[in-house]
Amino acid sequence: MPSTKIPKNEQTSPTNKENQKKANTDLPEHVLIRFKSEDGLTISEHRNMIIAKGSAIFGKIGQGLSLDYIALLNKQIARGAPTYLFLTTREGWNGPYVTYECRLKNVQAQLDSTKYDFVPKYYSAEYKNVKTWFEILTFEKMSKLAMNRIFVLSSGRVIMSVISSSATVFRVGLKDLDSVQN
Repeated sequence: MPSTKIPKNEQTSPTNKENQKKANTDLPEHVLIRFKSEDGLTISEHRNMIIAKGSAIFGKIGQGLSLDYIALLNKQIARGAPTYLFLTTREGWNGPYVTYECRLKNVQAQLDSTKYDFVPKYYSAEYKNVKTWFEILTFEKMSKLAMNRIFVLSSGRVIMSVISSSATVFRVGLKDLDSVQN
């Protein structure tokens, strides 16, 4: 009867997906969240807060990021690696997706009481439902070319090819501009 054992050299040889994942481990990781903005309030209120106070707090309602992922993001920030929260929404009722690039200063599972004044007041009643807090320094609309630089770490696919899926939170990386096709 033939052996069903996999030869040792085949067990240890990495697959293309594993090689791609290993190559991506040196790149900073980022977060992309698909969100809804009633009348653009999310965008305008966070931008106004950044202008007035130098940063703003964005709260992710519902399931939050894992503590390990929060720690990874904060380690990147601490070592000076530009780390981003990308926020994607539809422009208009059923218009195209647009993405905003928000430079991260800090990520927390629980909001420090010294940061309450950095949260736009329109969702202060939702504090108990927020599971991850992002302190952001910028809130800039991205071009289509820049949006195409964002890829999902687990699959390598460009985010815009999967943004309509049921997922609302993605672990993403950024391709360099030379590898982006128009």
